[in-house]
Formats: sequence, C-alpha cells, structure tokens
Amino acid sequence: MKFLNNSIVVFFLVFNLTQAQSNYEFFGAIKLNGNDKTIITYRIVFEENNGIIKGYSISDLDGVHETKNTITGTYDRKTKQLSFQEKDILYTKSKFSQSSFCFVNFTGKVKLVEKVSKVEGNFKGLYKNKTKCIDGTVALVGSTKIYNLAGRVNKKIQKSKRIDQATKEKSNPLAILDSLKINKLSKDQNLSVFWESKNVKIQIYDAGKEDGDAINLYHNGKLILENYKVKLEKKTISMPLDLSIPNEFKITAVNEGTITPNTAKIVLYDDGRTFELLSSIKKNESAFITILKKE
Repeated sequence: MKFLNNSIVVFFLVFNLTQAQSNYEFFGAIKLNGNDKTIITYRIVFEENNGIIKGYSISDLDGVHETKNTITGTYDRKTKQLSFQEKDILYTKSKFSQSSFCFVNFTGKVKLVEKVSKVEGNFKGLYKNKTKCIDGTVALVGSTKIYNLAGRVNKKIQKSKRIDQATKEKSNPLAILDSLKINKLSKDQNLSVFWESKNVKIQIYDAGKEDGDAINLYHNGKLILENYKVKLEKKTISMPLDLSIPNEFKITAVNEGTITPNTAKIVLYDDGRTFELLSSIKKNESAFITILKKE
C-alpha cells in the first residue's frame, strides 16, 4: 500500500465459478485513519480454492505511488468471513524503501454474490516486521454492478446528438475502466521491481497496431538497443544481473510513429513471475524500470 490519491474510482469484479475454484476482482478505495483522511484507489484480484485465497492487490492505480503486492488469506463460505493479508511487494512506482511500506490486513464478513458483491470494513496496517503502522477502512465493489452501470451511461453518451464523436470516444466509461487495469509508465516515472533470480528476460513488442514507434533501451547507462522499431513480433533480451547494485533500464522514445504517443509493451520474467507494463512517452522522453534485490 502506498499512498496519495484523492479520488475514488470504484470498479470491477470478474466472477468465474468452477467446481472448487472461484476467481474474483474487486475495485474501490481504502481510506486511511488519521488527520488527513487520505483516500487511495485499490484493487484486489484473487482466486479462492477450497477456502484458500491467493492473488494480488494494487493501490493508487495509475498514480505516482502505484504498488502491487501479493495477497494470501482464507474465505469461509459458511460464516462468510473473508481474511487477506498483503505480503511481498512485486513492484512500486513509489520512491519509499521496502521497509517503509504499510501492508493491509483485512478480516470481515463478505457475501460473495454476483452483481451485488462488496468488501467493506476496517483493516489493520502492519509493516513487514509485523509492527503496527496506519489503519483504515476498505470499500470495494464487484465489477458486474459497476460495468452494468458504465454500460448504461455509455449508451446515453453514444446516443446523444449534442456530443461529437471524438468526445464520445474519450468519454466512454467502459474504455476508461479498462485503461485503469494497465500498468502504464509515463515521462520520468520509475517502476521499481523486486527481483529473486540472477537473470532477466525482457520482451518488447507492440500490443496494438504497428505505427513505426522506435525506442532506445539502456541498462545502467549502457545502450543495449538502439533505434529499435517496436513491432507486433516480440523482441527478447536475456541478460545476467548483479543484484548487489540497482539495475536501471531506461526506455527513451526516438520518435512517436504515426499514432502519438510512443508506446511499447514490456514484459519482464523472473523465475516464474511475470511483470507487464506499457511505456507511454513522447519523443525524447524517458521512462525507467529499476530491478532491485528482494529483501
């Protein structure tokens, strides 16, 4: 969990039932106790298998402190009690050290019913060493309800004769909701990724339409990919890492192609773990990924 967003965006739940396993996604916000009453956008994604929960959380979506953590917990279908705890940090855009992060620990009664699912209640904030930090409240809503509402709003927008087509496309609430699920890196933003293995595999490609975007890629100041045109075909780079030092990868836009801005889908692989992001920068701008040894 890391901080600072003063708007609430309440989003989605995907509900997929199998005989023993269910997959869930909830979006909404957490509010911190204290004088400032900070509100942070929040998302949890998990699978429940015979009462055991595994998944991840993302706080401050698309914000300067966006952080992704693993979560584990339990769900009792008889008592409707849901418990989950944030564990390891997977990545963060925040500049805070690993030891300063405050993790959400939630327990409350939750009736997981399609279309009306909610997660609401108090949470305890704990540092990695289990000492107490700041507490707060959680308010999350299932996506079926949110997407149904967004769909109705979008129909009214698209039918309106007073709104031009360009504005209709920009104002599509369904597209806005979907865009918030993408881990985007913008100008001068740095994504810190906490790493386990001594190697990294990086894949770079265009996840949409090829439009001539070209990038330079640097590792700790050394140019390793020059004027590379991002294509639908994946470009793979594999290299060893010295985890005794930070490993900084800088992505610089050489141009903006025919569709602005310059975008590239980047996927990092670390011993069974995958990190996906989308760089979105203008010509001569840069974004950064820093690989740090997991504590």
